[in-house]
Amino acid sequence: MYSLKELDLSSNNITGFIPKSICEMSNLMSLDLSHNQLTGIIPTCFSKLNFYIFDLSNNKLHGRLPLPPRAFDNYPSTSFDVSYNKITGEISTEYGKRLSSFYSINLAGNELSSSIPFSIFLRDSESFTEYINLSNNKLSGVIPTSIGYSRYLRSLNLGNNNLTGNVPNELQLLKSLSYLQLNDNILDGPPLSFISKLPELRVLNLANNHFEGSIPSALASAIRLSILSLRSNKFNGSIPQEFSHLVKLQILDLSGNNLNGLIPRKIGNLMMLRSRPKDASLLTGTSMLGSTIDVQLQMVIKGIMIQFKKLYAYSSGIDLSCNNLEGNIPEEIGLLKGLSTLNLSHNCFSSVIPQSIGSMNGLESLDLSFNKLTGLIPYSLASMNSLERLNLSYNNLSGKIPRGPHFDTLSGDGSAYLNNSLLCGFYTNNTCEADQRTDATDGNSPNEDDKDKLLLL
Repeated sequence: MYSLKELDLSSNNITGFIPKSICEMSNLMSLDLSHNQLTGIIPTCFSKLNFYIFDLSNNKLHGRLPLPPRAFDNYPSTSFDVSYNKITGEISTEYGKRLSSFYSINLAGNELSSSIPFSIFLRDSESFTEYINLSNNKLSGVIPTSIGYSRYLRSLNLGNNNLTGNVPNELQLLKSLSYLQLNDNILDGPPLSFISKLPELRVLNLANNHFEGSIPSALASAIRLSILSLRSNKFNGSIPQEFSHLVKLQILDLSGNNLNGLIPRKIGNLMMLRSRPKDASLLTGTSMLGSTIDVQLQMVIKGIMIQFKKLYAYSSGIDLSCNNLEGNIPEEIGLLKGLSTLNLSHNCFSSVIPQSIGSMNGLESLDLSFNKLTGLIPYSLASMNSLERLNLSYNNLSGKIPRGPHFDTLSGDGSAYLNNSLLCGFYTNNTCEADQRTDATDGNSPNEDDKDKLLLL
């Protein structure tokens, strides 16, 4: 009866407590009770056993965190997962030592308090852990400098906690790190220029912290980056010209900072945004122990703050809103035909809306509101059948609002054009005189032949 080595009862809607009798199965090495309705506490007897898979995630377990079981040394992919329960208590030093023997550690989505123990990153002289997720808890204190011992770490998620202080420089030793998520904490200090020394980095999320200073141009050395979110910090200065080197970049969120200056004209060099892939695979496609790595990302899409649960190969967006950016919106932005969301609202952009935006045939959401834009609304926008949301309100636009079967549906109440007193025609009370729009008066762009010859400097 007790010779069973693997027990998988996941996703069976099982209720009640975890029976202590499971601990009597002395040969059991793999236990998966995830995605059920289990309640009560985790039996302390598990701490006396060895497992290569121990998964109690996505239940309703509560009580204080007991010592975890030990991992089998001879298995290459040991996993410990008690995420998304209601477990409380502290991660003790002894607990950290036990965890450090697992390749994958997931305690996310609980109510754990205390600081992160140094021991979680140690295994004698070096830790072989590849995946650590402690996000969505109540952890406080600093990120331990012992993190430098986790040389094989590929994914670190400490988001949505109460961590403070600077990010330790020892992070630069993690040459295999692909996913770094420190969002929604109270971290501060200067930007992390050493991130350029992480050659495998694909996702960097530092959103909703207190980082300050200029965004280091050295970040552009992380040429594998596909997601970069620095939103809601205290960054100042200009957007580094070198960001054009991030040819894999698909999501860029710099909103809610104190950035100034111009949008670099080389923004059109973001090659992954020049076309929209049809591939529906996950953008964060690398899997860890059979499951896709959890990427936490918030972004304003079509005017609504959305928490992404999954990101796909076609996911794309640029959000530079709520800064102090100024000057023209560069014509070269029209080269990003694969971009689905563009938010430049709440800045100080002046001059005209580039005609080239009308050629962005993948664009679903365009927000240029709360700027100082002048001139006419390009007729090219009326032919954008992909567009689902448009906001041009609170600018100084003038002339006739373009018409089109699809374009007319984008602002049923006219809110997209509010506080542009010189606009006339549809949605306004102003009657247009003669429509004298020409390329010359439009002042927006060269003709189609010239656009094809655009060279990025």
